[in-house]
Amino acid sequence: MVSFIIYTLIVSAYLIGSISFAWLVARAKGINLREHGSGNLGATNVGRVLGGRYFALVFVADFIKGFLPVFLMQLWLSLNASADGPSPSSWWQVAAAAAAVIGHIFPCWHGFKGGKAVATSLGVVIAISPIVAASAFAVWLVVWFAGKLGGLKSSAAVGPASILAATAAIIFQWYWFALNDPYTANTTLVTVAGGLILIRHRSNLQNILRKRQNHTPEAVDSNNNKQTSSEEA
Repeated sequence: MVSFIIYTLIVSAYLIGSISFAWLVARAKGINLREHGSGNLGATNVGRVLGGRYFALVFVADFIKGFLPVFLMQLWLSLNASADGPSPSSWWQVAAAAAAVIGHIFPCWHGFKGGKAVATSLGVVIAISPIVAASAFAVWLVVWFAGKLGGLKSSAAVGPASILAATAAIIFQWYWFALNDPYTANTTLVTVAGGLILIRHRSNLQNILRKRQNHTPEAVDSNNNKQTSSEEA
């Protein structure tokens, strides 16, 4: 019976994670999100296509679908804890968290092509390691506002903010907990979730590196020379 409930919670975490609120919200507005913006089923693309309030709505919904399955698993394990049974800090909560994140990235309801899992990962990390999650979210906010002040659009600032927040979460988890903490399950989850966000944002990383290369003195001189040659022709 114990195993049945645990496995049911894990499967439910994946199925809940597979619900694309980005797709549902856009569809309610008569828009196929696959055909607009970046085509990504995530809060950022919703904000790009529909505006900031819809970004906030989808972000919160994605956050909840990450937090809720892990919280329910923790609650059930706590209520049924025993000397010879699984503890609330066991790998089972990590399994539920991973299922929710995987569901968001590879949703069974949407052809296994989903979003980048920033909000969903924030939800699962808050449930498991709230201090790390809060610190990483603070980094996200600072970088996002800095991007806005630097002239980026709100949606364009999300990528760099997510990359640095994911990196910060991994660093915070290892610095504050992993070196002295027996909860290797928690550290594994934060590391893998942060790594997945970085992988899903690899296109953003490539764009940032490309822009930096284009602004080096050599690249500027090359561009100027090309422009001069074009004018002379």
